[in-house]
Amino acid sequence: MITGILYGLAAAFLQSCSYVFSRNFVVKHANPIHLIIYSQIIMGFFAAALLPFVAPPGLFSRHEYVTPVILCAVFYVVGQAGFFMTLRELEASRASSLLGVKLVVLALINLLVFGVAISAIQWSAVILCMVAAVMMNFSGGKMSWKGVLWLLLTCIGYSFSDIYGKQAVFCIAGDASLASAMTSTALSYLLLGAAALPGIFFIRKSYPALLAALPFAVCWFGAMLVLFGSFAILGVVFGNIIQSLRGLMSIGLGVLLAHSGFSHIEAKTGPAVFRRRLVAAILMIAAIAIYSFSKLR
Repeated sequence: MITGILYGLAAAFLQSCSYVFSRNFVVKHANPIHLIIYSQIIMGFFAAALLPFVAPPGLFSRHEYVTPVILCAVFYVVGQAGFFMTLRELEASRASSLLGVKLVVLALINLLVFGVAISAIQWSAVILCMVAAVMMNFSGGKMSWKGVLWLLLTCIGYSFSDIYGKQAVFCIAGDASLASAMTSTALSYLLLGAAALPGIFFIRKSYPALLAALPFAVCWFGAMLVLFGSFAILGVVFGNIIQSLRGLMSIGLGVLLAHSGFSHIEAKTGPAVFRRRLVAAILMIAAIAIYSFSKLR
């Protein structure tokens, strides 16, 4: 169990780092599309190297997992593009913490698209999450409507990607084992890397931009691997709760960066703003925990 917790904490930390690196890229190089293309190509190579070690025998003789893998990949790109655009409007620490709003979007998608009933306890978690989002919004400058819309697109993309990613895992092996989860991840990123490769011929190639995308790609892909390790040991519910600690970690990283002279990534804030962000992040973690545990009832 300790190993699973450590994997989950590592995933949260690596994701927090990836948000910082993606913020650095969009501030310095302006175009989020370039970050998507460069990072997906890099992660495509990582996935190609990983797949032979995790794929079950006879994987490519079956096709039932193809559609969910494609949909998972497509919605992931939608989510990533939305998040990178959100980073043009917000600091990485606020954007990372506001990803907890995905809980609200996921609940609405389950209700409106898939007809899944939402219990009273789950609705209380959704309301708590919305209160935390409002508190986070007023912790360092009000979000523009553009930022709100990009964040909403981010949460929609990530939510559908999670849904179809889970379907892909079960289509591959019929259970949520570590190997099947990593196979699904490798297939998705291999597909995305192949799809992004032609894009390199339609953008202005920049070696500094490629180098700036590399830390994001390493942190994000590494986070996905240890996250699935956490899921395999602890289960998805507990693993997701630990992963939600990325909001607190991002706030801590934000303070460290702001006071280390990286003002282009994270602006300095006063103690009152820091406290509001901290409380809002804790409320979001509590909302995710309440929602997740209610599914076990």
